[in-house]
Amino acid sequence: MKLFSIISVARQVDGEFVVIKVEKTFKTASKADEYVKQLSARYTENIDTPSGPVSCVCERGIFEIEVDDEE
Repeated sequence: MKLFSIISVARQVDGEFVVIKVEKTFKTASKADEYVKQLSARYTENIDTPSGPVSCVCERGIFEIEVDDEE
């Protein structure tokens, strides 16, 4: 079985800070594609950290996951 997850990757504008976030997962590629088309593929976001907010450039896409469902 395959799952299709919407993943966001945020990279700090001036630094090495990286955040990867799974936003939502679907059982079909078409549903994931419909959902991701409603969102911005590239955007900026301030991410809160213990030392304060970090300015990041973010990219969003679909990640295909193979699931072992024999158990």
